[in-house]
Amino acid sequence: MSTLFSLLLGLPGAFILSHYRFPGRKLLRALSGVPFVLPPILLVLGFVIFFGNSGIINSILMAVFDLDRAPLRILYSLKAIILAHGFYNFPIALRLVSSLWEQLPKSQEWAAQTLGARRWRLFLTIVLPQLMPAIIAAASLIFMFCFTSFAIILVLGGGPRFSTIEVEIYRLAKTSLDIPSAGALSLVAIVLTLGIMFVYVKLQNRLSFQQQLDTRHEAPLASVSTGKKNGILILLYGTLMIFLILGPLLSVLLRSLQRPLSRGGQNVFSLKWYRDLFAGTGSGQFSSIALPAIGNSLFIGIFAALLAVILGTSLSYFLHRYRLRNRNLIDTLSMAPMSVSSVILGLGYFILLRHLPDIGDRPLLVIIAAHSVIAYPFVVRTVGSVIKKISPNQRYAAMLLGAKPGEVFRTVELPLLLPSMGAAGIFAFAISLGEINATLLFSSSTTTIPLAIYRLIGAYNFFGACALGSILILVSTLVFAVFDFSGEAEL
Repeated sequence: MSTLFSLLLGLPGAFILSHYRFPGRKLLRALSGVPFVLPPILLVLGFVIFFGNSGIINSILMAVFDLDRAPLRILYSLKAIILAHGFYNFPIALRLVSSLWEQLPKSQEWAAQTLGARRWRLFLTIVLPQLMPAIIAAASLIFMFCFTSFAIILVLGGGPRFSTIEVEIYRLAKTSLDIPSAGALSLVAIVLTLGIMFVYVKLQNRLSFQQQLDTRHEAPLASVSTGKKNGILILLYGTLMIFLILGPLLSVLLRSLQRPLSRGGQNVFSLKWYRDLFAGTGSGQFSSIALPAIGNSLFIGIFAALLAVILGTSLSYFLHRYRLRNRNLIDTLSMAPMSVSSVILGLGYFILLRHLPDIGDRPLLVIIAAHSVIAYPFVVRTVGSVIKKISPNQRYAAMLLGAKPGEVFRTVELPLLLPSMGAAGIFAFAISLGEINATLLFSSSTTTIPLAIYRLIGAYNFFGACALGSILILVSTLVFAVFDFSGEAEL
């Protein structure tokens, strides 16, 4: 249901971005990618504040219509889970499908129209079959992310009724200490997600090849001035996107600038939480965990990103520079940390630490290792897309001039890879900064920003959680802007 809802949100946007040029088009495209880099715990926090029973929407509706109770009650239900998943994953469908759709040759559509095909028949017989690899690839990736969702289910599910395999693994391992059952359940999840990832990798390779064939046919986009109806549809879709994306995020920012006059009293403007955070003052749980959490997250993120870039670049170079018989299988296994959830990875580290107590005494090192493993598949995809574009003639020319393989890599290929490595490293840093699933399972002594936000939510300190969340939103947005405008992004 979450996958279908994500496609329902993303495909109209893919059509709009691939067919029309209009003021704010680049902004709309950039805005669509913001949820993809936001940590799940931020999404949960924003949804609680925006859609909650005492949230901003219900407060406005109660004030406008003079109601005694909240009219919109979706939290802690299946509707909340599907809405959150859709918000979080629709950019995948929008970006994958639009990138192919805008490259389809217009001559095919013109020929079909000349032969009398109407718009819907043209779409069903000419356009849709060519878009299906992108749609299925997007659906596979979205389904995998929804299948392995953890924080959204843990907080918005509202109890055991909507418990999923990820939440059950966490409950068995952390609460019941039933490691064998958690391990058995993890194996079931691994088999399913690796199968989905194998389908995605094959479709993505086919899609990349198709895009290379179609680039010579790329046609200019139409203008929205061709019809008022198109302009209205674009405005409606843009408004919906802004409402879904910016609403929860702006709610977090707004709540971070408020404080209650009394328990359950009116909120007033205040910089109290930021003063307490940066001055290291204040009282209560917030002041004791916020500043150490920021320091831990920055330290872990920097070193996890460095390790992920080294590991991911090496693996990507190996996959694309050598002809391997089972390349799709190896590529699928290399992407395993992307398909196998971080909860299962955290379970593996949890078991490892129980048998190797010496390693458990260095929790920061273990968290860095876990975060780098979670982030390196994104490095593999990003750097790999650039390696495929480097002409072999450049390497051959250097070797003919007497350069050894190591020197060819250092002087010819590495300078071309550095921009993508930098973009991938920044993205890996953002992933580490927002990671909570694995850390929550195997580490209780080291607090990171997402863990601090989760604990503040549990303590009903939403104002302090929003202050930390605002910092995370700012960093995540800046990281995505750098990554997106670098031109090296590839899912």
